[in-house]
Amino acid sequence: MKKVIVVEDHQILLESISLLISTISDIELVGKAANGQKALQILEKESVDIIVSDVMMPVMNGVELVWKVKQQYPHIKILMLTVSEDAQTIKDALQAGADGFIFKSAEREELEDAISSLINNKKYFSDKAILSLAEAQNEVYISEKEALKSILTDREIQILKLISQELSGIQIAEKLFISPTTVESHRKNLFQKIGVNTSVGLVKYALKHGIY
Repeated sequence: MKKVIVVEDHQILLESISLLISTISDIELVGKAANGQKALQILEKESVDIIVSDVMMPVMNGVELVWKVKQQYPHIKILMLTVSEDAQTIKDALQAGADGFIFKSAEREELEDAISSLINNKKYFSDKAILSLAEAQNEVYISEKEALKSILTDREIQILKLISQELSGIQIAEKLFISPTTVESHRKNLFQKIGVNTSVGLVKYALKHGIY
């Protein structure tokens, strides 16, 4: 039997989640807490395998709880349960050491799957959590592209793309119907703006920022 405690500041949710978890086979519910601080008090008395915790709570929130538990009880697995789809909240929980992340809207089957994954030393993140992280990463990518446009001219970006495709100065000149001297001038401007000294540096920069 794996011992579990539930941490949730809303009493009705605390009771309903606890009841749900108590129906899962091979799971023993050994404690309930209204915040992270009270959860730590339970850990001083009880041997616990898994913590199912809310994120936003008074006194000590879920992320703070994860930090402290992972420092003092690294063997304990922690499943975060929340209504928030904020990517930063998910990232904070991951950085703190959370082993899983699902939403309170999850069905019983998903909660059971998540706990089962943690028992088997696997991470578990709901599709919604993964989607939130992916969307946030895409926003960062778009922001970087916009910032890039403010630094480089359209022609410089065009030439940088061709350099990343390993075209020579002469080939670039022919493709864009400009002189090799003009290509070289743009290359020097790219060196200066990007802060590199070689074409290899330009290629690395282009690949990093998705310019190819």
